[in-house]
Amino acid sequence: MKVTVQLVRENKEIVIELPEKATVKDLLKKIGYRIQGSVVVKDGLPIVEDERLNDGDRIQVFLAASGG
Repeated sequence: MKVTVQLVRENKEIVIELPEKATVKDLLKKIGYRIQGSVVVKDGLPIVEDERLNDGDRIQVFLAASGG
C-alpha cells in the first residue's frame, strides 16, 4: 500500500510503500524517525503508534522540539 507523508520539519512530502496492515510504528521506522519525539497526525487528529494505516492515507509527521 502507498501512504503520502508530509514531513513538516523538512517541509517536504513523500510517498511511502508499506506492507498491508502496517502501523504508525512501521511508518516511522521506514522513514527513520523514532516514536519518542514524533507526533503523527491523520485527518487533523494525532494517532497512536499501534494504529493501522490504509492505502491512500495522508499523514503528517511532526518532530517535537527538544533541548533547553
